[in-house]
Amino acid sequence: MKKMVVMAVVAIFTLSGTLEAQNNTRNRRDTRQGARTEQRWTAKDRVETMTKQLELTAEEAKKVQELFEKQDAKRAEQVAAHRADRERGNRDRDARRQEMQTAREKAVAENDAELEKIIGKEKMEQWKQLREERQKTVRDANRQGRRNAPPRR
Repeated sequence: MKKMVVMAVVAIFTLSGTLEAQNNTRNRRDTRQGARTEQRWTAKDRVETMTKQLELTAEEAKKVQELFEKQDAKRAEQVAAHRADRERGNRDRDARRQEMQTAREKAVAENDAELEKIIGKEKMEQWKQLREERQKTVRDANRQGRRNAPPRR
């Protein structure tokens, strides 16, 4: 009788561990998506970083923060429109990607022009250099991660 009880307890623990592991995967995916949006820099965070790196005045920092908030709102509208378009299944993936890439390049150029009006040409050149270094670091880290990742099925 004791053997039967022990076997039943072992079976229950084994099944509960297996079920928990399966449930954990789904939760982790949801958590990862939430973390991705939470890690995003706010306009205030970006301005603080920019102020430290470029030694912006208080007036410049205020104007830059207003610009970043305006850009964030515009970007949120674009993302919502692209999601709605994707959910409707309009156009093929490559065409959407190309359109988004073109729109992003145009937006960056416009944003840089507005930012240059606020902080001046010299600080803008310095900012572009810092941005390029940051992008290179991220690209290299992504490439390194892909090299160490297990092969896709």
